[in-house]
Amino acid sequence: MTFKSCLGALGLLWGSWSVAAETAPLRLSDEAYQRNHRQYQLLCANCHGADGNGGLGGSLAAGNWRRGGTAEEIFKSLKIGYPETGMPGFGALLTDAEVRELVAYLHEAPRRPGAEPARKTAGASTRELSAAGETFVLEDVATGLETPWAIAWLPDGRMLVTERPGRLRILGMDGRMSAPVADTPAVFAKGQGGLMDVAVHPNHAQNGWIYLSYAQPRPGGGGEAGFTAIVRGKIVDGRWVEQQMIFEAPAELHSGSGRHFGSRLVFDGAGFLFFGIGDRGSDGTAQNLGHPAGKIHRLHDDGRVPADNPFAGRAEVWPSVWAYGVRNPHGLVRDGVTGRLWETEHGPRGGDEFNRIEEGKNYGWAAVSRGKNYNYMPVKWATSRPDVNGPLLDWTPSIGASGLAFYNADAFPAWRGGFLAGGLVGEQVDQIVVTADGSARRETILKDRGRVRDVRVGPDGFVYVALNDRRDEKAGRVVRLRPASAGAAKAGK
Repeated sequence: MTFKSCLGALGLLWGSWSVAAETAPLRLSDEAYQRNHRQYQLLCANCHGADGNGGLGGSLAAGNWRRGGTAEEIFKSLKIGYPETGMPGFGALLTDAEVRELVAYLHEAPRRPGAEPARKTAGASTRELSAAGETFVLEDVATGLETPWAIAWLPDGRMLVTERPGRLRILGMDGRMSAPVADTPAVFAKGQGGLMDVAVHPNHAQNGWIYLSYAQPRPGGGGEAGFTAIVRGKIVDGRWVEQQMIFEAPAELHSGSGRHFGSRLVFDGAGFLFFGIGDRGSDGTAQNLGHPAGKIHRLHDDGRVPADNPFAGRAEVWPSVWAYGVRNPHGLVRDGVTGRLWETEHGPRGGDEFNRIEEGKNYGWAAVSRGKNYNYMPVKWATSRPDVNGPLLDWTPSIGASGLAFYNADAFPAWRGGFLAGGLVGEQVDQIVVTADGSARRETILKDRGRVRDVRVGPDGFVYVALNDRRDEKAGRVVRLRPASAGAAKAGK
């Protein structure tokens, strides 16, 4: 088993095992070690990898212990947890003696004879890969990015790339990456927060507008807190100019949680902008129609609220709400054939969802879910309900549903009319086909190349994927799936 990696559920990055190991209070027998290995697989692997190689919290081999690496500090992380970061406490499930054994296991795992070194993320490959009726090669388009979150294209073929710490870059037609665009909005870069999606206005050639979603620091200060916000602006001579606020929440709704911001941006071609906001780690928000979290929203492209939104005229409802009951929507796309809106979202432990988003509908969270509590305590929700739109497809165990694209180009004919869904924890891209009876089936077409943050179809019809490295946040990349029959193209095309 490989354990030179992430136990970020403990609020950790890779740290100094040598220091921490000296404080371990127990030395496990082989039997106890194997028992706690099974415990790790049950409680921790969903977020942090079955082989310990990382996931939501990154790799322990690359940094320092965020919450402290002594036995006492890790004991506290496991027993009590840090809910604001998504780390559950297991004190109601495990006895103190069992928690201490698990602490000892975490200390011993990387030092046990036979422990493998940290597994590296596979990069591009000139070897032909085949899946779902197509054969392709994987090419690097851009490397050395810090947690790339989203990609989009300008009309001239240049690519925009966001990095979660707060940078927007431009990949030129010559394959060169620009310096960060200056004067983009400051971000609340805590946990999952930061700079997120980028979208180019359908009429960009005429109006120059580019849209960004990001975790906005609380306006006016007042402590470390944030909430999802959306702005638009223009890029002139490498600077972000003429910024306009499209959506922001009032300061009192900003929270210190680093969880569940959403947020993808989708234009419908008729002047409307759709976007999703996660529940911000609070189960009660998604069913509260007066709160913007846990919702899919619809606005005019200038931020005005459409008069025909489904809850128009109801003072108790947040006016931009289009649909509600979503947990953490990381994928949102408009199907270019039917015009329907589709979404993927993170479940808790299992229960990631692929949904068809319909006006005014309830998607259940946190009253309905096919997932389980992270700490395995009994759930408080049902798996279905007549008044709730259920998913067409769900993933259990979770893949960490991320970017979502609709494929309707010519480069991969066998994928035409289907969807491409990314997975962070699963490190995969799945092709999804919605059948005539309204059900869906999936097939994995890419696996174990890194944490998939975004999936997009480029102007050339090739599939582009933003990958985050589990061990090194600064080793992210954008890769391209190119048909094996097509010649290599320039990176920006």
